[in-house]
Amino acid sequence: GGCVIPGCTVPPQHTQAHHVIPWNQGGPTDIGNAVLVCNAAHSSIDTSGWNIDMRNGRPWIRGPLLFDPTQTWRPAGQNRAATPTEKPNWNK
Repeated sequence: GGCVIPGCTVPPQHTQAHHVIPWNQGGPTDIGNAVLVCNAAHSSIDTSGWNIDMRNGRPWIRGPLLFDPTQTWRPAGQNRAATPTEKPNWNK
C-alpha cells in the first residue's frame, strides 16, 4: 500500500492513518474506518476536495473537480489491508 490518493507514491512507512468517518463524529477507531494517507493529504484532506468512502472494507476515492471533472467514485489503487488492485482509469 501507501497513500491512497491517486498519483501519490509515498510508501506506507511515511504515511498516517486517516479516519474516514472522524472519531469525533462517531466513527470507529479501527482498521475498517482507516486508510493510509501521506502527510500532505492528511493535513489538507478536509479542504483539498478529495473524498474517501469505505465500501465493504475497501477505500473508494472521489477526486476534486480539477482532478476529476466527472466527480466519479473509484476504488483506491492502493489499499492498506487488501491485495493490490488495478490503478483507476481517471480518463474514462
